Amino acid sequence: MKLLLVRHAIAEEAGVFVAAGGSDAQRPLTEIGRKKMRKGANRLRSQLGQIDILACSPLLRARETAEIIARAFGDPPFVERSELDYSQPPEAVVEWLAGCPSGATVVAVGHEPQLGLLSGLLLADAPRPLIAFRKGGVALLEFRGRAAAGEGVLHWALTAGQLRSLKQD
Repeated sequence: MKLLLVRHAIAEEAGVFVAAGGSDAQRPLTEIGRKKMRKGANRLRSQLGQIDILACSPLLRARETAEIIARAFGDPPFVERSELDYSQPPEAVVEWLAGCPSGATVVAVGHEPQLGLLSGLLLADAPRPLIAFRKGGVALLEFRGRAAAGEGVLHWALTAGQLRSLKQD
């Protein structure tokens, strides 16, 4: 299995959005966040080729990021997974991933600090942040079979800027 972990793109500032009456779960991406993610998603296409499973947190900013990625890959369907909500433990994500097909390319769009903790759990069998995911940042992990704690191999981790700077095929 190949697993691409993606932190959502730049979203509206939490304090300002909530003070204006919105909820954290409904914070949308900013226009600049959308623009940067579109370019990054187009660069991802040359790195991944295809996506078998595209999943995101139920929070709006993650869903909007997943929609941008889906468009870049020809609109494969995507699913919201409550396990990818930042309030959930990384072990819940590992349990969900273990049920995915072993030969699949899975893209999971989520949040910090959960993605950092998840990277530690998948790579070193300890839920501690091994990768710091900035907004729009990505990391590609691979497993010999199904995803399991401590069994992942890190292929690469890129900030959003590094991703956008990749040459497009």
